[in-house]
Amino acid sequence: MKISVHRLAPLVFVLSFLAGCEEDPVPQTPPEASFKVSPANGLTTTIFQFDATATQATMEDDTLLFLRWDWNNDSIWDTGFSRSRKFTHRYYAPGTYAPRLEVRNEAGLSDTIQLSIQVDRGNSAPQPFFTISPASGNLRTEFIVDASRTKDDEDSLNTLRFAWDWNGDGIYETETMNETLFTRTYDLPGIHYIGLKVIDPQDVSATLRKPVSVYLLNEKLVPVISWSPAEPTTSDTVTVSGTGSYDPENPDNHFQYHWNFGDDDEFDTDYLDSPTFDHQFLVEGTNYITLEIRDQWGLINQKDTTIWIGHSNLKPDAAFFVGYEYGNLTTSFYFDADQVTDEEDYIDQLRVRWDFESDGQWDTEYAKEKTATHQYAQPGNFRVRIQVIDSGGLTDTTSLMVNVSAGTNPTGLILDKKNNIYYGTILVGNQWWMSENLNEPGSSKYCYGNKPANCVKYGGLYTWTNAMNYYTEEKAQGLCPSGWHIPTQEEWEQLFNYLVADSAKTRLEWGGDTEFRMLYAGQRSLNGRYEFAETVTSFWTSTKASGENAWVYSFQKANTSVFKLNLARNYGLSVRCVKN
Repeated sequence: MKISVHRLAPLVFVLSFLAGCEEDPVPQTPPEASFKVSPANGLTTTIFQFDATATQATMEDDTLLFLRWDWNNDSIWDTGFSRSRKFTHRYYAPGTYAPRLEVRNEAGLSDTIQLSIQVDRGNSAPQPFFTISPASGNLRTEFIVDASRTKDDEDSLNTLRFAWDWNGDGIYETETMNETLFTRTYDLPGIHYIGLKVIDPQDVSATLRKPVSVYLLNEKLVPVISWSPAEPTTSDTVTVSGTGSYDPENPDNHFQYHWNFGDDDEFDTDYLDSPTFDHQFLVEGTNYITLEIRDQWGLINQKDTTIWIGHSNLKPDAAFFVGYEYGNLTTSFYFDADQVTDEEDYIDQLRVRWDFESDGQWDTEYAKEKTATHQYAQPGNFRVRIQVIDSGGLTDTTSLMVNVSAGTNPTGLILDKKNNIYYGTILVGNQWWMSENLNEPGSSKYCYGNKPANCVKYGGLYTWTNAMNYYTEEKAQGLCPSGWHIPTQEEWEQLFNYLVADSAKTRLEWGGDTEFRMLYAGQRSLNGRYEFAETVTSFWTSTKASGENAWVYSFQKANTSVFKLNLARNYGLSVRCVKN
């Protein structure tokens, strides 16, 4: 490449000095402009480096020089004056260029120099660009993609070719073509990526990918909510309706209806074909309704509104418990309905009545007294019903079962006031025994297999120390209710002697004539293992044995004998209490 240097005649400015005044010396000669370019020639893709560090002043005091550039020698300076000596520039079209440099000092004296550069055609990649309009939409939106602002440094737009990838998977669904405008709809909601490949005439290509959001919402759909009755209460069944919902752009559009009756995001129905739905609002005051309609294309829109629910008398809740659900013909069964409740009435405003045989005939009239007792004339399983009525005349009914055997031993009921638990009792000979195993609610017991349901079935399993509540003398109350204690070895022997030893086990079992109701509750061994449920049961006495042991009476389902054992106090065994 040939470089030509052209230097222009400097401008000389004559300065006058005022007589008698001393001034700083003023440069009398212009600086000398000089620069080089690297590379000396190049392509339209080349970034040329312009270096004017060789530019210099011609006088010692001429220290500040200012430079500016005209890249095309078109008499229009492309940069302003600056002190920077190095610049870069790229020529986008092929041809011969004469970049020009002017250097000027503080006195305004200047020098200009220009070079000649040959620039041949290069080939850079296209610069893809496209817009998506709108940026987001729904399944019926027609998205317009426009690549008309794509650029190429060497080639015009009409020489470029375009291909489109609608799913961002690298597979271009369209052939390469010159059109820059396309439309597209989507069948599924989500974030979709649109890819564009641009290819120039030299087959150099570049790609660009952009996201577009496609959702199910169609804000043009109009959900309409109405209800009947117009002023509902908590006792009304409210019919909510979306019948008036419509699509202003498509009158023939049809919908499904999705209802939510709370101030949350959890809908209470599936999408329903019917526009109406029946619902009862149980909370007075402001309640929330959300209707979401879905059209035949799967597009949705929602509407929220509030509904005022007035007060209405709600029915009471019936509840009661049986002191002990097992007894015989001597038992006075105890029933307690202090658990009945009502939203409007206090408990002393509620009245109850009883049907002890569930024969459809109420055995008592309505009364405010919430407890009752009843003795059965014949054995059997009886369902006891209670009905509660509030001051507004609304009622509720519930029931429980009791088991009445043909036994004649006197029975009773005790309240463990400390734990608020009732236990059934039975008189055998002249001893009053609990007719179920101890099952206090404290943390000192074990439930067979670590399952709480087994404590309900069998009662708890206790170490001797816990059963005795850390006392060691005979007849200690331990965990028994007040007035009762852990039986001694002698008291167990008294029970067996009364029953006759050979038949004691059979008569004490569940179903035996003593109604002691002994279950084979198993045990918790020293290693923490639970074993022998439904085959063995053992009871602590309050009588100490040798060493750190205590006496135990044990029964085996497959053996008629009663076994007296000397066991370590860390076993987990059953406990029966006897009356003082």
